[in-house]
Amino acid sequence: MEQQDRIMDGDLQTLGLQSILKMLALSEKTGKLYVTSGPETLSISLRKGQIVGLHEDGVPQPDMLGMLCLLNKLDPPRAQYIRELSRGDMHLSLALLVERGWMAATEMQRRLEFLVTQSISHALRWVNGRFAFHRQVISMESKMHPLDVDSVLLEALRQADEWEEVMSEGVTNLTLTTVARWLPEVKDVRGIGLNQEGIDVLCLANGELTVQAVALALMLPEARVARLMSRLLELNLIEVVDTALETELQGDLSNIIIKCQYLLAQQRQSSSPEQHLLGLVTTLSECINGLLAHHGSYARNLRGRGNIPQIEIARYLERRFAPQVQALSQQQFPILETATFQYGRLDCNDILHLNKVVKGEQLEEFYWEAVQGLVAFLRMVFTELLRDEVGNSHTGRQLMVAWRIFLSEIDHEMQQYQIYRAHRNAQMHRGRDNGSSLGVVQNWPQQPNENNGDFWSPETRRRTI
Repeated sequence: MEQQDRIMDGDLQTLGLQSILKMLALSEKTGKLYVTSGPETLSISLRKGQIVGLHEDGVPQPDMLGMLCLLNKLDPPRAQYIRELSRGDMHLSLALLVERGWMAATEMQRRLEFLVTQSISHALRWVNGRFAFHRQVISMESKMHPLDVDSVLLEALRQADEWEEVMSEGVTNLTLTTVARWLPEVKDVRGIGLNQEGIDVLCLANGELTVQAVALALMLPEARVARLMSRLLELNLIEVVDTALETELQGDLSNIIIKCQYLLAQQRQSSSPEQHLLGLVTTLSECINGLLAHHGSYARNLRGRGNIPQIEIARYLERRFAPQVQALSQQQFPILETATFQYGRLDCNDILHLNKVVKGEQLEEFYWEAVQGLVAFLRMVFTELLRDEVGNSHTGRQLMVAWRIFLSEIDHEMQQYQIYRAHRNAQMHRGRDNGSSLGVVQNWPQQPNENNGDFWSPETRRRTI
């Protein structure tokens, strides 16, 4: 931008944003005002002293279409259609909704006005920074009608003062970037006295939206949203997302999944069915105990209690998961009766050392039953762990994708073994029909199939997260 176009610049400590906007409005200036503080930059376009556009750099645009879906004001197929057309541009999204008759033009105007007011309200709190006004107008694609500077400033100051009041009262320790989500136990909120605003805030507490984004979606002052969230916290309907904790949690779980994938790959070199199944049992038990150890650090009921003795953590894990093992052993997999909880870990040593007391086909049958039972328990542990620790959140969905990839590898190993069993049984059946005795089938790695006799070809099963 050419230097001669800049007709005013300075320090925010010398001249605040409120005074700058008033001067430009009184002199009916046309151009663009840039206000910068740290990584944030606010660009305000003016035409004859009125605001005609606004853009914020350094602040991600909220997913307005997604928020409208959460409020039941837009259905997901239409939202996806508009999202593909607008490519993340919120102003264009709103214009397209109006164009197709899915939003009233008056609502679009109110939303754009609120966005301008909210952004200026934030900038009014900036103490350190710079400003510059350029006469050259850079057009902004906006369907917003021009706004009177005095009206916008009046509302922006009111919102800023209300936020400062909430903070000074100590009503809440929430910030503009606080993210909240529904608690997993919440089922029905009818009959607890929530007004419509409270219900709307609850609907938007999906673990991804900040206080600032919720306020924008509902066109409510951020202080009002913070008060409503505080009430929902008191009612144990939502919780504040600890982003640092979730990053640590996600990293720990991802490492466990990667380790289990590595163990699974290592045992694929087995020379016999028994060794292959034993390798699966070992991998599954290691994975289960990795998840249990993880949950001992991140379980919701153990958070915020300081340094908890290991024996108490072990008792908590046993109370939570031992009944599931017992139910599986009674209902479908009796071999799991030999698996017991010891100090918060599932002890599978009796299964791992079965070869000392059982041989041949019976040993293989026991191993196969153990694999099926441990896979069922593994699924239960991860599902319960994820529900408790992160619930239905963005982090939870990311982890579930990685987990399903790992489970698909386990499922493939089990399917390959079932193919082997079916082939072996068919050979034995043909042997009996021919009057010969087949005490032993062909060697394990040479069982024929389309992979040149290798049921466990790494090329057909290698996957990564």
